[in-house]
Amino acid sequence: MTEPSSTGVKDDDSVALEYNTNNVKKAKLNSTLAALLDDPVLADVPRKPTLSDVDTLISLEHGNVTVMNSATVTDLKLAVKKKVNEMEQSKMGHGSSSPRLI
Repeated sequence: MTEPSSTGVKDDDSVALEYNTNNVKKAKLNSTLAALLDDPVLADVPRKPTLSDVDTLISLEHGNVTVMNSATVTDLKLAVKKKVNEMEQSKMGHGSSSPRLI
């Protein structure tokens, strides 16, 4: 941030420079975001993602159990059960006929 002049008011050139710097940062961020959203790997990301959308996708990528904020306890239980089954399947292999405790 720029320092005020001796009169306590910012210099016009300083304000313009700060404004241009912020615009450049926003343009770079938007450009990077657009490039990421065009990547086919990220096709399931909304065009204008919210912070919540990004958090959910990061959690999914890390293999965490995620549910919507409006989910019920039953929804959460089903999501946990599904995740446990997936983890067991990956450890045993897909063709295993071993019994599973649920």
